[in-house]
Amino acid sequence: MSNGDKLAKKKDAIASVIRDEIMAGRYPSGSMLPSESQLIGRFNVSRTPVRDAIAILKAEGLVTVHHGKGAVVRMRPEWVVRSHPRKIIDDAPPGSGSFDYYDPDLQGYPWDVVGESTTEWVRANAGLALVMGIREGADVYRHDQLLDDGQGRRMFHRMYLPSDTIRDPRKLGDRPYRSPTQLYNILSAAGYTLTWREHVRAVMPPPEDADRLHIPCATPMLVIQRIVAAPEGHTFATEEIRINAESAKLVYDLTCEN
Repeated sequence: MSNGDKLAKKKDAIASVIRDEIMAGRYPSGSMLPSESQLIGRFNVSRTPVRDAIAILKAEGLVTVHHGKGAVVRMRPEWVVRSHPRKIIDDAPPGSGSFDYYDPDLQGYPWDVVGESTTEWVRANAGLALVMGIREGADVYRHDQLLDDGQGRRMFHRMYLPSDTIRDPRKLGDRPYRSPTQLYNILSAAGYTLTWREHVRAVMPPPEDADRLHIPCATPMLVIQRIVAAPEGHTFATEEIRINAESAKLVYDLTCEN
């Protein structure tokens, strides 16, 4: 893992701990967070990841920063309940030729699976066929799971795998479903170059989603669609995440393209 990736994981981890403590009431509205020096000692890190973690909490609206004084917890009505970091990190050592993908939203947060995950073969409707570049009515393998963080927040994750991904032994062998990062690693180890692109839209949830996500009436839902594809456009998988739009915020790192 590069130094930049290590710092990114440290700042995300520190921000996650402090965020949870704010939500739990350890630091009430209007109170000061510990000083930089105290946080450095507590987490046994350098000053940079501590400052970056505070910057994350500031960007999320949880704290304000007063130069010369420190970070102050904002009033509860202004809070965003949960920020979703949308990125993929490769933890493999540089130059190793291997891959170790990590999704901080799915793996870096204490989600628990609610009930039984479901898997089934379905027919691609027009919208899914267009996104995946397959014909309408083609067979697609679908895996659904509902996640809960124990604090009232829920996230629904769905993965679609086209039949050619399922049946290529270089990819999945005899086990159709793998977690997203397992799938990324298998594809990369098989020699495929991967790209990720996300589409986000807000919709009014149908009754089924409103019920399983505990979304109040007249509250929109965010649908995040991630396309996993080769550079030339061939789609290996499509993921969907559904969350309560009122209490969530998406955080992206942007890259500059030539």
